[in-house]
Amino acid sequence: MRVRNQKKNADLVQYPVAVRGLSWRYGNRQVLSDITLSFEKGKLYSIIGPNGSGKTTLLRNIAKSLEPAAGSVFLNGTDIMDLSTRDVARKLSVVPQNTYIDFDFTVLDIVLMGRNPYISRLGSESREDMAAAEHAMRLTNTWDFRGKSINEVSGGERQRALVARALAQDTAVMLLDEPVSQLDLHHQIELMDMVLSLSQDRKRTILSVMHDLNLAARYSDFLILLNGGRVVVQGTPWQVLTRENIETVYHLDSCIVNNPVTGKPFLIYAKGI
Repeated sequence: MRVRNQKKNADLVQYPVAVRGLSWRYGNRQVLSDITLSFEKGKLYSIIGPNGSGKTTLLRNIAKSLEPAAGSVFLNGTDIMDLSTRDVARKLSVVPQNTYIDFDFTVLDIVLMGRNPYISRLGSESREDMAAAEHAMRLTNTWDFRGKSINEVSGGERQRALVARALAQDTAVMLLDEPVSQLDLHHQIELMDMVLSLSQDRKRTILSVMHDLNLAARYSDFLILLNGGRVVVQGTPWQVLTRENIETVYHLDSCIVNNPVTGKPFLIYAKGI
């Protein structure tokens, strides 16, 4: 398997992330089946689909939190299973869906954890690390409560702190698992504007699991629609968000219109079918 993968590496160097023939199972249940995807530099991708379709599992396989049952994930042409955890952390950062923190760290402590891949085992944070953390916290509007315990702030503030941690990690690839699930409307738009800027201006490759299809359509360059652990369709928001696809996967009757502000599709849901 490794020899075969190495022969393919040269063809995959152009992609920050590539997934080839990925399958994963939990016990006897097949969760992902034969997923093949390529992610380009400087693009924002949203992974969409109903509950149980495999969105978070796919993200966790890409992050090396899970090991594929078959197939491979490549970072810049290198099989992720051949990279150390530290090497992966220098290339890829993750904002998890679960924001619960076991220990009573301050918000600043949590954000500084994003600098761990660059600090030696016995070392401590440098001025550069502190500057990176402060910059990330100001971008996410978390600097003002940096001294508070992470368990004393609201769920939305905790979620923004974890985004700041990923920003401080300063990786070329960011994985976001439902990044706006605990945010009010203002902070949803603020955060997604920032994420879009990271992809466009700083050429980050961003993969985000999203439930809000209109929000996904507004901000994404490409959508990946999963159902039953398989890719149903992938492409631009206009290619993916069709009435037929929404009916097939979500069992909803819908009307898709043009968003006059963004030029992206906007879904109006009629009823379940």
